Amino acid sequence: MEFRQLRYFLEIIKAQNYSHAAKNLFVTQPTLSWNMNKLQEELGAKLLYQVGNKVMPTTAGTILFEQGQKIINDLDDLTEQIETDHIYEKKELTIGSNAVISPVFMPLIQQFMSIYPNFSITIEEDGSVKTQQKVANGELEIGIVSFPITEGNLEIERNIFEVFKYDAYVLMREDHPLSNSKELSIKELKNETFSSMSKDYVLWHVLKNKAREYGFSPKINLMSNNHEVLVNSILKDNSIALLPIQLKEIYKSAPLTWIPLKDKIKPFDIVVVHKKDQPLSPAAALCLEFITNQKKIIID
Repeated sequence: MEFRQLRYFLEIIKAQNYSHAAKNLFVTQPTLSWNMNKLQEELGAKLLYQVGNKVMPTTAGTILFEQGQKIINDLDDLTEQIETDHIYEKKELTIGSNAVISPVFMPLIQQFMSIYPNFSITIEEDGSVKTQQKVANGELEIGIVSFPITEGNLEIERNIFEVFKYDAYVLMREDHPLSNSKELSIKELKNETFSSMSKDYVLWHVLKNKAREYGFSPKINLMSNNHEVLVNSILKDNSIALLPIQLKEIYKSAPLTWIPLKDKIKPFDIVVVHKKDQPLSPAAALCLEFITNQKKIIID
């Protein structure tokens, strides 16, 4: 039995006439007659009978009419709910990320929005650690984060064409005593004063853990979720910071020096995460599918 046939049957019983039902359904009368014959044949029961121009349900037809109305009403409600959540209507989507790593995926997000201009995307800025917590707790559907992954109930998705990552460098003023170093170890920074990303960021944990390995606790005079604040602090008080080298282009005109770390710290992979065993909204699913399955286009 098809839903279309059930709708035809219900309208015939309501109209009590094939001709009137055909007009209401915008189909021909022979179409209705053919479908009713197929329906009765499939169900193995006579569902309606006609006396003169009046069409009436049999006892089997009465059962189908009563239950069929509930089925169609439920189907219409379900259809309306899905259409209300339709992915091509105006949508607002919030993605967890931050100013340190979101630029890596920004070209893909911009491509997505150019193809789907009805979407409005907001980047909710927090450190990778905090963003992972928000996704794991269901506060955000998807997040763009850097390794390591600290939450156990997250699915990790990567772009199939490119490995997105960043490398931590030591940032200092160009007149700092260590500015001529070709590379530096955290061990050599024991007596330095740091400006650091906050505890919500992986870089804070890297600094603390590496320093602990070398038997000291780093002196941190300022913590912030904003790398611009850290750079201004470095320029003002000659402190140092661990920041991604990928930010160098932003500050190319500032009197700064970027020095690679010689400690064995793997590049931080940048991935998209969402909660395990939790279905995504159509908007989040479409965005996730796009930014993990499309190649980044570089526009000069």
